[in-house]
Amino acid sequence: MSDARKTLTTNVTATAENPFIDTYVSRFSNYQCMLRVTAYCKRFLQNSRPKNSHRPISHIVTAEELNEAEITLIRLVQQQTFNSEWKALEKQHCISARSRIKWFTPFFSTDRLIRVGGRLARSQQTYDNKHQIILPSSHQLVVLFIRHYHEKHLHAAPQLLLGLLRLHYWITGARNLARKIVNKCTVCFRARPNRIEQFMSKLPAARVTAARPFTTTGIDYWGSIYIQPPHRRSAQRKAYVALFVCFCTKAVHLELVADLTSTKFLQALRRFVSRRGLCADIHSDNGRNFIGASNELRQLIRSKEHRELIAQECAQNGIRWHFNPPKASHFGGLWEAAIKSAQKHFIRVLGTHTLPYDDMETLLSQIKSCLNSRPLVPMSDDPTDFEPLTPWYFLVGSALKAVPDVDYTTIPFSRLRKWQQTQHMFQHIWKRWHREYIATLQPRSKWCNPSVQSARNQLVILRDDNLPPVQWPTARIDSLYPRPDGVVRVVTVVTPTGRYTRPVAKICLLPISSAFKLQASTNEDRDTEN
Repeated sequence: MSDARKTLTTNVTATAENPFIDTYVSRFSNYQCMLRVTAYCKRFLQNSRPKNSHRPISHIVTAEELNEAEITLIRLVQQQTFNSEWKALEKQHCISARSRIKWFTPFFSTDRLIRVGGRLARSQQTYDNKHQIILPSSHQLVVLFIRHYHEKHLHAAPQLLLGLLRLHYWITGARNLARKIVNKCTVCFRARPNRIEQFMSKLPAARVTAARPFTTTGIDYWGSIYIQPPHRRSAQRKAYVALFVCFCTKAVHLELVADLTSTKFLQALRRFVSRRGLCADIHSDNGRNFIGASNELRQLIRSKEHRELIAQECAQNGIRWHFNPPKASHFGGLWEAAIKSAQKHFIRVLGTHTLPYDDMETLLSQIKSCLNSRPLVPMSDDPTDFEPLTPWYFLVGSALKAVPDVDYTTIPFSRLRKWQQTQHMFQHIWKRWHREYIATLQPRSKWCNPSVQSARNQLVILRDDNLPPVQWPTARIDSLYPRPDGVVRVVTVVTPTGRYTRPVAKICLLPISSAFKLQASTNEDRDTEN
């Protein structure tokens, strides 16, 4: 503060050619602090004069001193920014026709400030309301001033902030600057944070590569549902549904699970494998029951007893389990959509009724049949095309452990033997899968904007759906995990309570710059309201 007082003392008679006002304002990040320092410096200058040397010294800055300090700073800004207009109006000449403030009919007031002439001179408003002080939006002093007004009036919105400013000041380009300051306000951002939406990623290879159904499988739970007890006086029991969806064909398999323990899930997984074949890869959310199942599967695969129960090749290869990041439900959009469709059938058929365990399994089997009968692509306009391509084609036409066959699609159908004709029909289904279904996966339905760039040590807000936005914790990015396409979709953040791995959709970048300055817009709009 002493450096600022010394600088103001030696440069109080600054002119437009001297960039003193820019250097002075750059020392402050708070408008009120700048006014108080300026008021103390002006008091020091006045008390240094011989005739005022015996005046009593007060430690309280009065309102008159703050107002005089503000007028002094505004005068210096006008001298620098509107240099040619200042000189012309000071000599009582007309300003240039190319001036950016010619629309306001400016004049030189008694306090040596440039004010708006306008058309409201005959109104009953006060002098400041009729003849506002003209300020440029490109100066840092104005940025601090608008930010002070924004915080003083309880973080006013851009339109309210603009109306309050125009009671005493007319800032060129104020609308854009007010909107930018409100958008950069950390307090306002925490009340309504904007989450990050990254560019939609490319489909994984398992989604676009022909393979036996359920070779790559996604797993998730939905429920709870209630089971009718065997005895009338018994209480209803909770149950859950384990949903298995094929990455390649979108085929769905449903299994009824008694609870959410790893043991019950392993039993459902064994039933699924016995009916649909062994999976090579399993994708799931980061649920604790799935983590326990994955660890238990690893122990079983390494054990001698498991090799006796499962074929030798399965025990050697095992199942590769892939977990999505915590709280990243959008990473499993394939099974989330399947759950939504299954619940639609379940709620409409069952309603508020309950069924016994056996009847519930029958209902789930019928729902599974309906889901696997959905066309993968819209039916064509060909009158001879009666059968849409559905997941049932791939489930019924393939064995649980299909071996590679010779390509019969290039051989005329009449030259094939009976069993070769069957393989020809099945291979024709995969031809349709390549020709009709794969093309529908090409466009991006959403998240088409360029990716948001994040960096280490950047301050973010960690989204928590169980808390209001103003209580979301502040975190700092510690590690980035870019995908093969170069887009960061998962980060590791550090908070006062621990270290967490989260998708970028669960964080909000705080609008804070390193220099705590807002770059004012260089394109100032001309407010010519008549």
